[in-house]
Amino acid sequence: MATRLRARHHLTIASAMLAFALVAGACSSGGSGKSGNGGKSTTPSTSNAKPKEGGSMTFALEAETTGGWCLPEAQLAAGGIQVARAIYDTLTVPDSKGDYIPFLAQSVTPSADYKTWTIKIRPGIKFQDGTDLTGQVVKDNLDEYTGLTDSTNLLLRFNFDQVKDVKLVDAMTVAVNTKIPWVSFPSHLYGYGRVGIAAEAQLKAGKNCFKTMIGTGPFAFKGDWQVNDHLTVVKNPNYWRKDKFGQQLPYLDKLTFIPVTDPSRLTSGLQTKLYDLATTDSTDVINDLSSAHTNGTLNWDQDSKYPEITYAIFNTTKAPFDNINARKAYAWAVNSQEYNQIRQHGLQQRAYGPFGANVLGYVPLSGYPAGEIPPPTGDTTKAKAFAASYKQDTGQNLSFTYTTASDSSSLQSAQLIASYMKKAGITMSIKQEEQSANINDVIAGSYQVSGWRNHPGFDPDDQWVWWHCADTQTPAVNDPKLNEKHIADPGPPVNGNNCDNLVNFSHFNDSKINKDLTTGRENPDPAARKAAYEDLNLEFTKQVWEAWGYYSIWTIPEQTNVNGVLGPNLPTATNANAVGNAPFPGLTSGTDVSGLWKS
Repeated sequence: MATRLRARHHLTIASAMLAFALVAGACSSGGSGKSGNGGKSTTPSTSNAKPKEGGSMTFALEAETTGGWCLPEAQLAAGGIQVARAIYDTLTVPDSKGDYIPFLAQSVTPSADYKTWTIKIRPGIKFQDGTDLTGQVVKDNLDEYTGLTDSTNLLLRFNFDQVKDVKLVDAMTVAVNTKIPWVSFPSHLYGYGRVGIAAEAQLKAGKNCFKTMIGTGPFAFKGDWQVNDHLTVVKNPNYWRKDKFGQQLPYLDKLTFIPVTDPSRLTSGLQTKLYDLATTDSTDVINDLSSAHTNGTLNWDQDSKYPEITYAIFNTTKAPFDNINARKAYAWAVNSQEYNQIRQHGLQQRAYGPFGANVLGYVPLSGYPAGEIPPPTGDTTKAKAFAASYKQDTGQNLSFTYTTASDSSSLQSAQLIASYMKKAGITMSIKQEEQSANINDVIAGSYQVSGWRNHPGFDPDDQWVWWHCADTQTPAVNDPKLNEKHIADPGPPVNGNNCDNLVNFSHFNDSKINKDLTTGRENPDPAARKAAYEDLNLEFTKQVWEAWGYYSIWTIPEQTNVNGVLGPNLPTATNANAVGNAPFPGLTSGTDVSGLWKS
């Protein structure tokens, strides 16, 4: 059965890029002072107390998801994914070790060559409309996510571009055939928590798909959504999971999500107990709540091991950042230590690459070649030297425009960065615009450098979509002389740049990174994957494709009577209940709300 989603409007390529950027949490940060606390994380608490059933909670989110939850097309930032996780379940989930295990699936098994993945569906699960979860429904969902049934659906096709087809094996089994060996495919079935499985009635809802939300998750949507005010979900009495005590999940009768975009309003609402819990990556909020956390009047859950990264994203297809000396001048000019103190309350940890401490591919500071990364205080002398080399290469003084969000905090952050550039003899202009316009400009390549946040701490193969390019357009970036021009032989342009990947927003095309990404995707040897991603990390540093900033850690502040924030333990292949491994502790994609309860 082929299903067809019909969006409320035709998705253009630009809007699809915007949506996918939002999936990963990309935004104008990297200078907004709105990042999580990477320096003072706490270990999420666990409890052996038997949970109390019933009651309700109010959950504050950092933004509204105005486009709704037609998942293959939805523009879901962190708050949108949190709502999706209440209504929908995914085929796989990460456990406490970062391994991906079956969830709605009973098993996810590769062929010997890793080019066919057989997904056996867990029996006895029903959608919130009473229909059964079957292999056909899963196939129809995967066909929509991969774009195999709808040429207008451009959103997640970029993430699933190596899927050749999805076949129904039997009533409860599907097989996904891929174009290349894909050893980490189970991580993409989770997709940061946003690749939920929807009922056929939603897939067929056409223009109403965005508000006809029907999943298998712990809470059901009954139509109570007032945009920019609240969205309420109620207990799914037929949820397929129980806790370790044999109690039905979820515990709460009702959960209300409220978008709260103003950090001061969020802080006040938590202090006055207007909100039971919240998700935030704002250092302003964390700083303002620190005394309440210290004196025990407010709890929070944080994790510093699986962060996102805030950074300056360069457009490497146009001057000045098509020249490596310009990129190095920017990176060495910034005093990241001082910036952290002035703009982020001293709460952030400096990032030297795209991976957090527990993510495959992380390289400790001692592992970087001497002289290839700027010190925490920056180096104005070296920045001046790189700027002089840029002038020697181009005949032009180094100047550029930095694009940032339109709020006053982002302006103050950008002004501080401009002051560092001025000390190095570099001219930096500031362009402020609304966040959506900022993201669209980055998508279109109409920028020089911008603040950005992306790359949540899941399997690094998830980052293929942002960095990989076809080798037919690969420049000889490992030759320093050719690298100054960015490309050795441009050949015919692909979509206006030298990389065929529309969501590589920096547009760099690095043969070593391409090779490392391919190794990480295709090689089943864990040691080989680790080495490949570490090499990729170091190549980013060598070429300065981005100027890494800080680890952005999501935090969940909660009232002292709120329990079960991380959710219950996971199922096993033979038991759907909470008797398996502990859940993933990272919070970049929210949390499992089925375990929330009030004491």
